[in-house]
Amino acid sequence: MGTHRSAVVIATAVGLGLTAIPAGQAVSASSRATWELSLRGGAGQSVNDLAATGPHDAWAAGARRTARLDRRTGSRFTAPLIRHWNGRQWTVAASPAGPPGCPLREVHLIEASSPGNVWIAGTAVAPGTGDAAAATRSVLSRWDGRRWRLMGSGRTTVTDLDVLGAAHTWIVGRDDRTGGTFFKHLHDGRWTSLPAPDSLKEISVRSPGEIWGVGRSTLMRWNGRAWSTVRLPRIVVPAAPAPAYGPVRPRIDTVLATGKNEAWVAVGFQQGDWSQPGTVLLHWRSGRWRQIRLPEDVVTTLSHDGRGGFHAATRRQSITATPDGQDPYAYTTLSIDSLRYTAGRLTRDRLTGTATGFEWSDLVAVPGTGSALAAGFNWRPPQSAVIFRRTG
Repeated sequence: MGTHRSAVVIATAVGLGLTAIPAGQAVSASSRATWELSLRGGAGQSVNDLAATGPHDAWAAGARRTARLDRRTGSRFTAPLIRHWNGRQWTVAASPAGPPGCPLREVHLIEASSPGNVWIAGTAVAPGTGDAAAATRSVLSRWDGRRWRLMGSGRTTVTDLDVLGAAHTWIVGRDDRTGGTFFKHLHDGRWTSLPAPDSLKEISVRSPGEIWGVGRSTLMRWNGRAWSTVRLPRIVVPAAPAPAYGPVRPRIDTVLATGKNEAWVAVGFQQGDWSQPGTVLLHWRSGRWRQIRLPEDVVTTLSHDGRGGFHAATRRQSITATPDGQDPYAYTTLSIDSLRYTAGRLTRDRLTGTATGFEWSDLVAVPGTGSALAAGFNWRPPQSAVIFRRTG
């Protein structure tokens, strides 16, 4: 599937206490903040995820392509690539190993609560012959400030990872043999399997008794014992370009728990296999919804700024119907931006030019500062993995 396609859709529902903010009043331009290039990697490298615990401790996780060919798939093996930011520069950090005989090939997720509590989730693939899928394992490892320790591995796919201090870690994923969903909690060194709604794929943790989750078509909330479905407000969908290819439906893209009884949800729009430009940011506080409409934005990531607000990764797009073309729609990127919500105000910063062909992978706030880190890949020559840093 391409970057414009998804199948995570929701049905609209009428909610109480809904306040809508017109798009023209929703976002203002930032007058002080700028984004500067912090790291340019090679064309054979990726930065898949970021984590930051403070201005002198941040992590970037991904992979680098190697020269070794996997004859089972016809593609080259990759190797994990983890970098550390000390406040001045990025340096290559030690990478964890996979289980015996099954080297770690790529890191997909990284989370940290302190310099001595860093977690990664990745994929390990054993060399050899036979079925490549059967030779693939998930890897979960923890950095304690001195070394990596293997915390788990199996025939699974970890789709999300969250940590809360040194005592709590949660993972969400899928059993690759059965297709079943799992939700597990590590507390003081012991794993517990918790109830897992079918298709749960993402979580945002505020406390052990307040976790928000996104499923295939549902927004959910965990109270420490059970999941409940959170009823969404009515969302007006945009009109599709003519000729239309089926109805446009809302789609849950991501959720972020920002405080007690408070969360933000980014809702995009889907038409069959095709995404439509536009996002509605839903703000839930004590059972009441408020929404901000962004007609041209596609928001991919929300990151808590530690001050009750958030940073958001977004791109502005236009769409045109192309009935005679190979694909029914053509997309044009208008700008590649970040959004910052603080003190009730949403501002927009330009991240990088559209000529780079930049595609987002992650954005994280740097705790204790107004800064943030953004990662992705420039697809237009010279192709490269890149990390940007927000200043000002």
